[in-house]
Amino acid sequence: MLHCKAPDRLLTWAEAPRAIWTLITLPLHCWTLARAPKGDLRPLLFLPGFGTTDNSTLILRRYFGFLGYRVHGWELGRNLGAKTIGLHNEHLIARLDDLFARERQPITLIGWSMGGIMARMIARVDPLKVRQVISLGAPFAGNPFSNNLWQVYEKMSGHSLRHPVALAQIAQSKLPLPVPACALYSKSDGVVAWQACLEPDESCAQNVEVQTSHCGFGFDPAVLRIVATMLAMA
Repeated sequence: MLHCKAPDRLLTWAEAPRAIWTLITLPLHCWTLARAPKGDLRPLLFLPGFGTTDNSTLILRRYFGFLGYRVHGWELGRNLGAKTIGLHNEHLIARLDDLFARERQPITLIGWSMGGIMARMIARVDPLKVRQVISLGAPFAGNPFSNNLWQVYEKMSGHSLRHPVALAQIAQSKLPLPVPACALYSKSDGVVAWQACLEPDESCAQNVEVQTSHCGFGFDPAVLRIVATMLAMA
């Protein structure tokens, strides 16, 4: 595992303007994005990052719905870590169980940042219900303090990263998944260490580098194209 440390503060300060630029220039890529591989009606469940809601994955859901997938938000409100999904992920597991029962086929999980960490955790619980996990800038494999938001997380979630349950989950998250996985990461990420976003065993998974801000993962055209390609290949 490569050494992990929190991104430089200059990258952090540049997050907002970079994400805004990515968003306002997104329409320029509509023609290319429209030509991506079409979907096959398989169900996709999108998990938002820390502090955000299903609103943050709206562009992702609209785009992949347009391509021909059955898209779903997580419907758990604001992502405040364990406060939202339960100490042992029970609320998110229940959401996956409900969706699996309705769709009657394995679900593809696409998680942004902390949402990607959560996707990996529930994929281990019952891998027969998960077709694939795609993580977008999710720091699942490194030091949990190698980011610029861990103190904010502990304050807002009321959950310490040094809690025994959290430590066990962190240790487990570094292991390969029992389902196909793809991790997208950016070396110019201003929030989390990019080294922490890499799948540990590339013989069982894929790591794909993109050039985007952490806050831009959900609407960066390059990310959208890559995810469309990964879904078509799975």
